[in-house]
Amino acid sequence: KQWYQRRVAITAGGCTGQSADFVEALFKGMHGGQCVDASQFCGPCHDNAHAHFSAGNSIPCCMDNVIQKGIAAYEYVAEAYGDQVNEWVGLVSDELSAAANAKAVEYRDAVLEQADCIADAYNDHIPDCA
Repeated sequence: KQWYQRRVAITAGGCTGQSADFVEALFKGMHGGQCVDASQFCGPCHDNAHAHFSAGNSIPCCMDNVIQKGIAAYEYVAEAYGDQVNEWVGLVSDELSAAANAKAVEYRDAVLEQADCIADAYNDHIPDCA
């Protein structure tokens, strides 16, 4: 608790403090009902996050700036190195058993599903930071 109070005193008012307050409120708003684990965002957690945003809680503009830079960086890496990554995936897949490849596809699909739900919640509630 002392660490948390010290963090609050150090970051209050700045972007870090605004972002921490936002994330804390978002998770408090998400948890409840059938959302008990945000790692499974699709479904009840997504619905609760949507309700939290719809109640007037928006992403701080300074945090959205970081999110936008992260999206741009991801897009750059995907564009610049995507072919190389796909080649490596192929090399690794060639060495795995059919069962291991099936499990890898299962994990990939689960991660992509969760990412799509997170993107959906974000895209529906992008703050107006003009």
